[in-house]
Amino acid sequence: MAIRTQTYRLDQAARRLLLLAARGAWDDAQRAKAAQLAATVVDWDAFCAVAVRSLGVCLVSRQLQTVDGVPARIVADMRAASRVLAVRSLQIEAAQLNVMTDVLVPLGVRHVFFKGASLAYRYHAVPSARPSRDLDVLVEPDSALAVVRQACERGYAPAGPVKVGTSEPELAAWVKRQTVQSMHAPNGTLIEIHQSLDHGDGLLDVGRMLSRAEILDFHGRPLSVLRTSDLFVYICMHHTRHFWSHLHWYADLDAMTGHPLFDPDEVREVAASLKLTSTVDACLQLNEFARSADWPREMSLDGDPGTALLLRSIDCLEGGLQREYALRSTKLSEDRAFTWQSTTGERARLFVRRLRKQFLRVVNGISRRARAVFGAAETQAFQGKDADEH
Repeated sequence: MAIRTQTYRLDQAARRLLLLAARGAWDDAQRAKAAQLAATVVDWDAFCAVAVRSLGVCLVSRQLQTVDGVPARIVADMRAASRVLAVRSLQIEAAQLNVMTDVLVPLGVRHVFFKGASLAYRYHAVPSARPSRDLDVLVEPDSALAVVRQACERGYAPAGPVKVGTSEPELAAWVKRQTVQSMHAPNGTLIEIHQSLDHGDGLLDVGRMLSRAEILDFHGRPLSVLRTSDLFVYICMHHTRHFWSHLHWYADLDAMTGHPLFDPDEVREVAASLKLTSTVDACLQLNEFARSADWPREMSLDGDPGTALLLRSIDCLEGGLQREYALRSTKLSEDRAFTWQSTTGERARLFVRRLRKQFLRVVNGISRRARAVFGAAETQAFQGKDADEH
């Protein structure tokens, strides 16, 4: 079975060591803890596979090279996987500069890059150790169509429901229908053009976040990025929505909280204004679990939020994307995965909205099937008529 869909069962030492190693550096206490854990890891092959799949292998590999007891073949496998990811990261960095030069700057649209390479270069001591899978840019909703059109003209190919050469009305419908447009850059990099940073809860004000944007020196070029407090609250919401299913997200959490730009008071102020205080608090607790590799052996999803988050995270790290997708049905909403992320009143509103969306999904499905049947019947009738005429 492919590594992407394989389910692994990590032993306790492997779980703790994975989260501990997914960071830029260790202090003496962490290094000693890592050596202790490495001596008791049972299945190094599963450990390596999860590190690779969850995009943590570059960070983990760097750390474990300094620890005795790790099998040489495991170190070699992680190094090889790290080289592959490093090449991909270079492609993404090039695409980031190109999309800025070819698309965004000529249009003069307000935008920010977030996550990925821009986050790595701003907060990580060794940016190359923090891999990226794609490129994310946030633009004003009113400028999204112009951005997509300009990208198409410069050789970027839409991914998903629309194809290369799609007409202007179809592009406009695509932009109106979805808040994220996925496109492939000429070098193959997947670029996601976002009109929003939430998925329906309406928590994050795009205009406000763009107005608070800051500038990062990225390979000698000015790159527009989110303010640190805005980015941190966003990644707490986003990664919790995905059950913290990737190891390099742990590295971001650790790198940002330890960076001089991180202001805890400002972060809490932003979180409170967005009703995301419980989410941020749970993520900070998760960071403490990871950086100490110390948590109770027996835990419950009914425990405190940080514990519930850790359990779901380990579940998804072991089970991969299939497990994360399976857990979607348990989520409170697209943006909130746990009931403790909202008040009683919000839960009632979100429940009603969820039922409404499910109803509309069924109705739309029936409509699509009806149109398909009608279209097929119409085509058949036309073909029959054409045959009679000949």
